[in-house]
Amino acid sequence: MLLIEKVVKLLDDFHFDIFREYVKNISVRSYYPLALIDVIDRDVDIVQDSEQLYKMVYGETPTGEKEMKKFFQLAHHTFKLTSYLAKNYPEYLEPNIILVQHQINTGQLGRATKLAKMLQDVAEKVEAIDAEIKILNILSQRELLLESSKQALVYYERIGELLKYKQELNDINYFVYQKLKDKDKDSDENSVNQMLAFLKPFQQSGSFVVRNMSRLNACFTLYLYRDNRFYQKEVLEELKAIEEELLKNEYITIPYLYNLWQKLTFLKLNYSIKELSQQEILLAASELIKESKNDLFWNSFVNLPEINSIAIQCSYYVSNHFTSYRDDHLQNLSEEVHQQLSFLRQRSEIILKNKMLEEKFILRYINLTTIYAGLLLLGDRKDIEEGIQTLENLLIFYQQVSFYAYLDAIYSVMIMGAFCLKAYDRVEKFYRRYKKSIKDKVVNQENDLSLHGFYYLSKWLETSRKQYLNKLSSILKETQNNTILYSTRNLLIEIIQYYKIPVPVELLNNN
Repeated sequence: MLLIEKVVKLLDDFHFDIFREYVKNISVRSYYPLALIDVIDRDVDIVQDSEQLYKMVYGETPTGEKEMKKFFQLAHHTFKLTSYLAKNYPEYLEPNIILVQHQINTGQLGRATKLAKMLQDVAEKVEAIDAEIKILNILSQRELLLESSKQALVYYERIGELLKYKQELNDINYFVYQKLKDKDKDSDENSVNQMLAFLKPFQQSGSFVVRNMSRLNACFTLYLYRDNRFYQKEVLEELKAIEEELLKNEYITIPYLYNLWQKLTFLKLNYSIKELSQQEILLAASELIKESKNDLFWNSFVNLPEINSIAIQCSYYVSNHFTSYRDDHLQNLSEEVHQQLSFLRQRSEIILKNKMLEEKFILRYINLTTIYAGLLLLGDRKDIEEGIQTLENLLIFYQQVSFYAYLDAIYSVMIMGAFCLKAYDRVEKFYRRYKKSIKDKVVNQENDLSLHGFYYLSKWLETSRKQYLNKLSSILKETQNNTILYSTRNLLIEIIQYYKIPVPVELLNNN
């Protein structure tokens, strides 16, 4: 029996209707997946051979191997569409547990056994661990009651494997929340290596989910701690390998509210953002939003993939189009860039007006407000002033909220904005406030160097004192040969060259 047949037979009415509606909507381009679902008899006791199903789907009798190969490809493709259930209703097989119990309770042991073994087969294939454990417990007890202890032991061995996978998954989740969610800002390369060492054994797990969660979080650890190894080609190769695994196994059930695709796309984009063209950046960022549309749980939460997409695009545009300190800034932006910046500002404004974001996700609100102000940096003087004032209000209204992790980004935008307005007195005021706010705290190196760079630039333009030229030169030295600081370095060099600031020429080279 084909896997898609077993799945259709195992779906209760609720899950079948959801699955059928999903297939119907995507079958506008291809009628046949829906046709296949509709001709499969949902009665467990009825068996339909593949040639019979072929004829019912295509309206003709298969004449040879070529036709049947086409049919089996259709069956596999349709089975992969259960990815929609795997994402949004990962326990879709579990209603069968109650049905098996009821059939046993009403003397239908043969029918119950057939259903149980079908359930165990599909649960193993889609890695529905809880459903498989429950049905294996029933099957093992059935064997014991029928005095077949040998088979019962086989089932118990399998249950042991599954419980190990559950423990591994819990260990990874605990690690993510303990080490990554509230990460220790003082972590050095040794502590990052320890985290990678902790994750490595899980990459050999027999569980697809455990294996790939471990691999993704290893890459995410390097990204989060801004480790230079994140930008090595081995990481990109690893991300591509994970992507291939996910594409092959879309039907695997992922724990509810998880999204491996979103994290993968986010990491790939951050890895490649310095190498991709504008069109590729926008396409990849839009993929973050597109992938989230089939995850229905975002209807009850703030859409994090969309916020991440806006953040990545903001970072890209600021890195590549920040010339707001020039009088001809707006004229140098293409119409396409103008339109996209306008769109991103509008989307940010809409999300920021969502009361749930401000009330329940205050740190996300602060983060998106900072991103929005960053987008305003690329506008005219009025936009820049609005961005600065928006962040000033943020610092005033949320004094009681602990968000020092965002302070460097907030003050960076404020200082860059004041620099563009040639309000050098405000640059100094913001700089002093920043130094006071982050006293005895560790901050993001890239933001911190950028912030200091703009302060020294403004002081030199204001005073022409050599001490600020020396300090600016020291910033350039620190950013040499550092992939992480590539954008910061290029940004400072462009401004130095525009204002013809006399730093040593050798410091302007990237070699």
